[in-house]
Amino acid sequence: RFAWQPADPAYAARLGITGKFVAAYVGTHGMAHGLDTLLDAAELLRNREDIVILTAGDGAERQRLAESAQRRGLSNLVMLGQLPKEEMPRLWANSDISLVLLKRLDLFHTVIPSKIFESMAMKKPMVLGVQGEAARIVTAAGAGICIEPENAEELAAAISRLADDTVLYSQLAESSLHYVQEHYDRRHLAARFESVLQSLQVQ
Repeated sequence: RFAWQPADPAYAARLGITGKFVAAYVGTHGMAHGLDTLLDAAELLRNREDIVILTAGDGAERQRLAESAQRRGLSNLVMLGQLPKEEMPRLWANSDISLVLLKRLDLFHTVIPSKIFESMAMKKPMVLGVQGEAARIVTAAGAGICIEPENAEELAAAISRLADDTVLYSQLAESSLHYVQEHYDRRHLAARFESVLQSLQVQ
């Protein structure tokens, strides 16, 4: 379902993100995600007219976050709300990087957000604000920049760096796609599992 595809100019125009470097948070806007950090980062990036932060999804915190963004006048933050699952590849295609965020809690050290695999499959470098196992996967994949969870300064700096450093961006994009195809493509995993079963049968 998730594979690289070119951006859709008409879709980008509909979202109001034409010509922007798009840092996308796609997923639940819940208490576990610490998305006030996202708003704080948007405030730090106010002067970067070339960058927009986009969110898609719903959750217990979304309304509060939207009201806070409006009060703060964060015109560089676009909140789309819930979108159909089938529209996700199109949204990814019109994003430049993905933001994967959780609160700074020991509880999340063993959590692996599924969106990191969608991001890699769509060839989108990520900024990961999750410690533990997820960070180990992203580091091994060379798929993005890992930051301290709930650190708005690091988040804003990572977004800016990926917007400005085209060489780094390309390296992370290529590496992420290669890694997910090699290690997490279900066809490859099925072939490996079949090989294990066959070896057991021979024994």
